[in-house]
Amino acid sequence: MEEWKVLSTDPDGTVTYFMDIGNAWVVKTETPVDDLLADNKAKFNDSLGKRFGDGKVVARVPMNLFFDKLAEPMKQRDRKFIKRFLNDADNAAFRTFKGNI
Repeated sequence: MEEWKVLSTDPDGTVTYFMDIGNAWVVKTETPVDDLLADNKAKFNDSLGKRFGDGKVVARVPMNLFFDKLAEPMKQRDRKFIKRFLNDADNAAFRTFKGNI
């Protein structure tokens, strides 16, 4: 069986790999998010007792997830989808501020 080989490395630590399986390439991309999630958790915990306000950062997501899930709804101004996504417990690690949006 073939092994993964590095195709490219980005300054943010994202690494794209490929595997030649004979008649095609299989490509995978890994983006490190541990530091982002740890910082999000610290900011979330520090938000206790603070109030929402204009310009308040309530979430930070990796760019690949943003383009996969949020870019089109933002382009379409689908605020209901964005609220639902950010308030979803499955996406809690991306929140930087307590409360519901």
